[in-house]
Amino acid sequence: MKVFLCSRPDEAGKFHGVVNAFPDIWEGCILDVGCRSGNLKHVFEERSVRVRYLGLDLFPPADVIANLEKGLPFSDKTFDVVVALDVLEHTDNIHKAFDELCRIARKFVVITLPNIYEMKGRIKFLLGHPISGKYGLPPDHPTDRHRWLFSFNEARQFVHFRARKCGFEIEDEGCLVGPHRSSIIARALVSWFPNLLSPWYLVLLKRQEVNFP
Repeated sequence: MKVFLCSRPDEAGKFHGVVNAFPDIWEGCILDVGCRSGNLKHVFEERSVRVRYLGLDLFPPADVIANLEKGLPFSDKTFDVVVALDVLEHTDNIHKAFDELCRIARKFVVITLPNIYEMKGRIKFLLGHPISGKYGLPPDHPTDRHRWLFSFNEARQFVHFRARKCGFEIEDEGCLVGPHRSSIIARALVSWFPNLLSPWYLVLLKRQEVNFP
């Protein structure tokens, strides 16, 4: 399994890692679904990547306020690239949400999904500690949480199956890891044991068309 590296341990470093993983796709209209504060746009600006960026989320400061599960307010194949980084696991109807990403993408879809079976999460669970603030049973109703708990392998199987149903193929995929696993030995171990050592599954989907208009 291929290993992609984040340049820094923060969110910006992760976004740089995603952009570096697929350097040739970033052109035209980009929709960032679940954009949060729009930091992916800043990565494009830092790298002088000229794209037409649009951020979408449930709340401001997103450019578009919309709910992925209720359908996005765009026609089919509106955007050249649709990005959803750590988004699908927040949805109740993850299957419909995935299909909606594919519906509005003209060329590519880029997705990251968290691997909750990764070693750090297993150790926390073994010791009785919360896996993260997105899981567990808080006393007050949370504004957001993860709805799904799955492994790297399950994420990969899900994406492969849904992509085929939506008319997409897997262009590239692999493990997305932080800089603390940048050594040759660490990256080799991650590639051999992604279910145990990879924090995220990263995948690039390409619409099944030979030539794009």
